[in-house]
Amino acid sequence: MKKSKRVMRRAVLASLYDHVQDAYGVDWAREAFVDGQLSLNELDALLAFKSDQRIDELRGALDRLQSGTFGICLACKGRIDQELLDVDPAQRLCMQCEQLYSHMFVRTYALPQAPHM
Repeated sequence: MKKSKRVMRRAVLASLYDHVQDAYGVDWAREAFVDGQLSLNELDALLAFKSDQRIDELRGALDRLQSGTFGICLACKGRIDQELLDVDPAQRLCMQCEQLYSHMFVRTYALPQAPHM
């Protein structure tokens, strides 16, 4: 069952809050943050000097929610399973594309095996 945009925005913001709290130990009110009481501009201002890959991924999820492309695979344009989004609301690829690209990445960038002696 597909969850509403509001529910998914709250899930993304909860993940973002938890990550920022763990990584940077900020003292923000969780409910105000997670309930979406901050505009995207206010959110950007709060995160301006706190940037890492996870923040960028979650910020991208908020942008996709805003543009209406949240839950759509960036590679094949198919729907991303709700179960996958429940685990990671910043998920950008469907299960099939995730497996395909991770397999391609491993094959392309795998370290050479040491010869057996």
